[in-house]
Amino acid sequence: MRLRSLFLIGAVVLAFLSGGSAAGLFWMSAQFQSRTRNLSQSIERVHATEQLALSLFMLQVVREFASIHAPPGTGPRVSEDDARQRVLELLRQVEPYAGTATEQALLSEARGQVEAYLQAPEHERMPHLRRAVAAMEAVSLASIERAHAVRDEAERVSGATRLLAGLLTLSIVTGVALLLAAIRTRLYLPLLSIRRALAAFKSGQRESRVAPVGAVELREVAAEFNDMADTLVSQDARQVQFLAGVAHDLRTPLNALKLATRVLLKSPEPPPPEKVRESLVRISTQLDRLDRMVGDLLEQTRIEAGNLELRPEDCDLRQLVTDVVELHRPLSQQHHLELTVPDQPVPVRGDPTRLTQVLTNLLSNAIKYSPRGGRVRVRLEGSPEEARVSVSDEGVGIPADEYERIFEPFRRSKHSRAEIPGVGLGLSVSRRIVRAHGGDIEVESRVGGGSTFRVRLPLAQP
Repeated sequence: MRLRSLFLIGAVVLAFLSGGSAAGLFWMSAQFQSRTRNLSQSIERVHATEQLALSLFMLQVVREFASIHAPPGTGPRVSEDDARQRVLELLRQVEPYAGTATEQALLSEARGQVEAYLQAPEHERMPHLRRAVAAMEAVSLASIERAHAVRDEAERVSGATRLLAGLLTLSIVTGVALLLAAIRTRLYLPLLSIRRALAAFKSGQRESRVAPVGAVELREVAAEFNDMADTLVSQDARQVQFLAGVAHDLRTPLNALKLATRVLLKSPEPPPPEKVRESLVRISTQLDRLDRMVGDLLEQTRIEAGNLELRPEDCDLRQLVTDVVELHRPLSQQHHLELTVPDQPVPVRGDPTRLTQVLTNLLSNAIKYSPRGGRVRVRLEGSPEEARVSVSDEGVGIPADEYERIFEPFRRSKHSRAEIPGVGLGLSVSRRIVRAHGGDIEVESRVGGGSTFRVRLPLAQP
């Protein structure tokens, strides 16, 4: 899982929990508001019916005092008309609070009884009053029962609210715990593992590696670190091998120089000129070899530091190839050099010294890696866009799985490094030079069947 997916899932979970909490709170608020409104209506209805019953009694008292012709100043200080209007007003106030069908039917019955009482003749008022009061009591009892029902519903809602709150709390705690566990497993622990591996590798534990766990990005970082560590370990091994090879390769010409000079110095009499010349030739050959090895080392150092200097100019590649081949003809009597060049010039834009260095390296390698002699063919071809120089030998050959490896610094083919001295920098330097000119070097070979190196360079634009 990628970090983006992990964060997206976390955001979705938090949004879901937040939305659920908000919806739960909204539902609980709506339920409590509805129950509170119903309970308030029931209380108002009970109060209104009680007031209506009292008003009916007050109206009856006023009528009783009026029927006995009580002297002024005695009895209630309310006229019959005022008491009657009060009853009608309270009756209108009770009607809006009728909620259920049962309450509406009871209220309709009570209204009919009240109106019947108001219109009844004097001798029939008391029965109508009792029936009206009884009807109002029925309405009041219905309202009380509804209030009890609302209270019970409120208690159930309160229980459901507590349950919902508990579930929401549990969900939030569980969601956050799972999210933290996922972050710890997918993010924190892998980062901690990478940090420990980096610290261990820095302290010298070159075998330290990172297990590919956690999010995809962290697994990719772990893989990159492991590849980097393998590369560094491989480079360290190559450097150790390089130092051993340099020491061995430098010791060989130095021993030859020491032997040649010792022979000359320990001779009791001056040796003949021919003997001196042979010794000087051997000394010169070994010095050239040392110079080439040291030059390769210096060249590789410059290239790695980014200080490869080119002095490009228009030149004829045909002439450069011819000069290099002719320079190497007298160096080995066992090899037959064949040169094929076109009749027309092959113009390229490049540094003649660097290109000569590349051609010299390829041709000297062809001679060096053909210890039994044979033909070495150098061929120059031109095309509308590029020039191609191929150097072929009949030497030991190179396995296919080493085609790219031999162009790495300090790398040589395992089939030749034990028998043929060298540092392993020539091909690396040559490829860097050719690529700096906009071209490339390729190789084709088979073990025991020789090798062909091809240099491709862009032609100079007219």
